[in-house]
Amino acid sequence: MRFRLLGPLEVVDIAGRWQPVAGPRQRILLATLLLHSNTPVSVDQLAETVWDGVPPAGYAQTLRSHVMRLRRSLQEQDAARLQARAPGYTLEVPDSEIDTHRFERLCREAGEQLRAGAWSEVEDTTERALGLWRAQPLLDVSSQLLSRTVLPRLEYLRLQLLEFRFEAALRLGRDHVLVPQLQSLVAVHPLHERFHAQLMLSLSRTGHRVEALDAYRTARRILIDELGVEPGPEMARVHQSILSGDDPVFGRAA
Repeated sequence: MRFRLLGPLEVVDIAGRWQPVAGPRQRILLATLLLHSNTPVSVDQLAETVWDGVPPAGYAQTLRSHVMRLRRSLQEQDAARLQARAPGYTLEVPDSEIDTHRFERLCREAGEQLRAGAWSEVEDTTERALGLWRAQPLLDVSSQLLSRTVLPRLEYLRLQLLEFRFEAALRLGRDHVLVPQLQSLVAVHPLHERFHAQLMLSLSRTGHRVEALDAYRTARRILIDELGVEPGPEMARVHQSILSGDDPVFGRAA
């Protein structure tokens, strides 16, 4: 059994093909159980999530029906992993079979490699982790409650992986391939200072010193207009290094 939540919810079929999960309630139920895999999830918690905070009268019986439908949609040898266990239900699935768990494990590995200065390993690990990200997680799982709980952390980890990947590329001298990627990212995440600092450094290293200084001025104006703050120490350090002609060493990300 294998599952993907980093995008539309999918399960691998007996032929090894990824298939969508039918039924909106079944998708919410399965996603919730996967995100709490190997741990009993109470009937009340499942009902809150499945009905987005407004469970109907008699929800325990209705939820039982949805569990039965979900079991029938799984392969026979896998349906047995979905068990009634007080105070609700549990889905027994190894972490290796769920893409969100693999994603988080690779994030931890990349952080450890970065702190050790193992830049080639950082580059490889972040690429593998980001390769799991197909689209917005839980894209076809229509539970606002679940999305508010899960999406912010996953998006934070994705941005952290991007930081790690770009820092590794800068350390390995791959500056020329980073500029367009970082320009796209700062347009989408204009308040993310580290991306601005990495863009400034990659522009400077590829001989675009004027553009690097323009990037700093643009970022500074956005931060002042939107947050009322000056750029932080890292951006200031990169800016000063460009002015003085030095090549700064990034502080290691946490």
